[in-house]
Amino acid sequence: MRGDLEVELIDFIDLINHTMSNDFVEQWRHKYSEKFIKLFQFKILDSLNKQKPLKLTTLYSFLTKKHNYSPEQVTNFFDTIDIDLYRPLIKGRLNI
Repeated sequence: MRGDLEVELIDFIDLINHTMSNDFVEQWRHKYSEKFIKLFQFKILDSLNKQKPLKLTTLYSFLTKKHNYSPEQVTNFFDTIDIDLYRPLIKGRLNI
């Protein structure tokens, strides 16, 4: 059982490392824009620095209301990267 938890932790750390990398920016910048991806990275890093989970609704509002990205673009991005993989760092569900 302990081995499974260690593997999950390593996989999650790898996911975060990839998310914060330039490769992640390059992978998605043509579809979503570099600024959009960097804003997402900023919120992930901010959550890690504060050692506090990020609510999915807060992330959604940050991208749609504060930075004026379309709701469709944001939800499409969440689906494309499979936002559920980021749990428990990003918690909650969107009710849209």
